[in-house]
Amino acid sequence: MSAIAKPNRTAFRYPYVIGWTGEVQNLPLKWIPHRGGLRLSYAVPHRDDVHNGVLRLRQSQTRAGRPDFRTVNTQRQWRCMDERLCQVCARPAVDRDTGRIWWLLSSGYGDAGDGYTNAPPTCPACIPHAISQCAHLRRDAAVFTVADCSPYGVRADLFARHLPPLMPYERNAIMAFDDHDLHHAVARELLMRLHDVRPAVTGGGAP
Repeated sequence: MSAIAKPNRTAFRYPYVIGWTGEVQNLPLKWIPHRGGLRLSYAVPHRDDVHNGVLRLRQSQTRAGRPDFRTVNTQRQWRCMDERLCQVCARPAVDRDTGRIWWLLSSGYGDAGDGYTNAPPTCPACIPHAISQCAHLRRDAAVFTVADCSPYGVRADLFARHLPPLMPYERNAIMAFDDHDLHHAVARELLMRLHDVRPAVTGGGAP
């Protein structure tokens, strides 16, 4: 498998998936008829607003303003998940020799079998950088490889029909794609179920 390089502690790169303050768009929402009920829509809808059956948070892709490490850009996070791209550099995170996907996860991940995550993959070249720049990863992180992944659900803000649509009654709710309330949500992050998760055996040693 690919070797993991030593971290360069003097260089800093803003991860591809993080949000920037200038990308926020406070767009009005509305309820529209849908299959005998109602679903959320933007007041001015775009053709690509709905993904996997759920309304996705719409943001710009300018990376203007300041980086906000508390958030991710929904579209970039979704792209990394769908295309198996590294969340730091946006290059492929699939090992060319084995076809397995590199993933940086909490150290206890996989103890109870395959699960799901909101963190996109991380390629071997960026794993040391990600760990060195993130306090949470420095405390509890391990490198895994994954045979495959499939969409599981979303982390989303949930709205109620009898409340103003700009007032979610629950934020960051975990929702599977078969959830009956999915049409009342605005998705912020895609969740992927990981299959055949194994601790990585790296050619360059542990990061």
